[in-house]
Amino acid sequence: MISVRKTFLPCAVLLALSGLTGRVLAKLPPDLPGEEVSKEMFRRAIPRDTIGAQRVGPQKKDSLTWYDRAARTWEAPPLTEQMSVERGSVPMGMGGIFVPRFTEANDEPDVEILSADGESVKSGEPGQTFSVEPGNYFVMIGSGSHRQRLVRKVEVTESKTTPVMPDWSGLTIETVDSTTIAFRGEYELLRIDEFEPHGRGFGADPELGEKSKTWVLKPGTYKILGRGEGYNNLRNFITVRLLPGELVNVLLVQRPSDMAIISGGTVDVRPGTRIASHWKYGINIGGNLQFTGEIDRRVEQQKINSVLSLRTGLWLRFNLQPFEWESNLLLDEGLNLSETNFEDVVAAPDDFRVISLFVWRIFSWAGPYGRSELRTDLLPSKIRREETKQNFCILDKDSTIARFDTATSFRERPSFGELSLDIDAGANIDVINFRFLEIKLRGGLGFSYNHFRDRFDKVSASAVAGDSATIAQIGNSLIMMPFDAKSTKEFGPQGSATGNLRIGRVATASGELRVFAPIVPEMRLTRPDFDLTVTLSWRLARALTLDYDYTYELEQPEDEATRKNVSTHKIYLRFSYASR
Repeated sequence: MISVRKTFLPCAVLLALSGLTGRVLAKLPPDLPGEEVSKEMFRRAIPRDTIGAQRVGPQKKDSLTWYDRAARTWEAPPLTEQMSVERGSVPMGMGGIFVPRFTEANDEPDVEILSADGESVKSGEPGQTFSVEPGNYFVMIGSGSHRQRLVRKVEVTESKTTPVMPDWSGLTIETVDSTTIAFRGEYELLRIDEFEPHGRGFGADPELGEKSKTWVLKPGTYKILGRGEGYNNLRNFITVRLLPGELVNVLLVQRPSDMAIISGGTVDVRPGTRIASHWKYGINIGGNLQFTGEIDRRVEQQKINSVLSLRTGLWLRFNLQPFEWESNLLLDEGLNLSETNFEDVVAAPDDFRVISLFVWRIFSWAGPYGRSELRTDLLPSKIRREETKQNFCILDKDSTIARFDTATSFRERPSFGELSLDIDAGANIDVINFRFLEIKLRGGLGFSYNHFRDRFDKVSASAVAGDSATIAQIGNSLIMMPFDAKSTKEFGPQGSATGNLRIGRVATASGELRVFAPIVPEMRLTRPDFDLTVTLSWRLARALTLDYDYTYELEQPEDEATRKNVSTHKIYLRFSYASR
């Protein structure tokens, strides 16, 4: 026991001395390099995102059922498939950021990658891999001004591609007329749950090979307004709700004359059936039978109107990047069955079209296109005799009277009486495609062929070469004059330039200039036709917006009766108020 104590005491003394020495020699570590980033500095460097952490429920890692439902609405493949076919590779020592797309390439706004200190390091289209050095980054994506875009934080590791989960929404708006013919319509977009105007949008012009662009927006409820309408207007608008991760296709039916909204909604007029991996077709058939009866008891007159109409659309589409081809067959026929005599049946409307469009996107920003359209009428065209006229006066080609006819209708044109063929080809180039400035140039050639078969047209009594004995009878007749078959051809270069400028959330400016210089049948290279449209919009206050529209049309053919030189100025001061 004595020997053990003697051994233990020196050991305890040594341990105590070593602990005391460690405390004396210990120092605090040096401060971390750099400057601490406060919340105020972070908010100044990174744009405000209205979707806070409490509202980003779908990004929970424990459940991705929201993503599975949302991906079914995309036109593009799912996220994993997009990443697997992406050709970009991450260099050694670098990492990658992948931002998926909802629609086809070049249809969505560009993505911008910011470093941790707010500096822009990469930008480009969604659907590709952005190679960056390992670290923390912020991904900016979305439509609208700088402050309206979405911001997502991404941590990048070496030799790994990190995807950004798409909790934003996509909105595609296709503008058509009441006969489902696409045209370049115009509308305004407003988020009504937080009152956030996003400016004006335009439909695609099929004659120029355009496609409808996709809005990338924060989830919420949006209002689509007709051109120049107030934000709180209760007419000329539709609403749409956007959910996280979903792509919504809206069909906007407008009147081409004044861009008024007739109807609209989340209706896909071409859902289609897939033939193969890159082929799709579809058919739409509709019609109506309408009976109308009107009795005017003052004059003891009764009118009965019966109309049978049929509208059919057949389309075939091929899409394999970089090639896109689509053909449409449109048939719109109507018969007025008011008379019991089927020989007097009048066709109205009578429209048969075959449209084909081919686009070759050599680059994401440029590529040629070609378009053709064949249009004719299938049924004979008839004209009904007015009730104030007693008969038809049929003339010969020398303007002399051939005969009088007491029938209730007369055939003006035979079947396929008018045939037109339009062929256009050109190129579309995106000169500048920044988040605040877009400039596009288009150029090409156009050819138009029109053929009119032998026909009759209504003329005035002054065109009749007859004696005075028939003047009274002519005055009570509908005069029809025969015309020989005729063909016309027109050919010439055409070009256009479009631009959009966004100055923060305060102002937007857009403009389009079209130029057409016919060569055939008349040379007018020094006297081309111009069509200019300019729109300026200022947001003076939260509930006050000032818009200015300017249009100028100049047509300079040889025939003075068809010339045009018109300019229009329009100013809109729009007020809106809502209690929130």
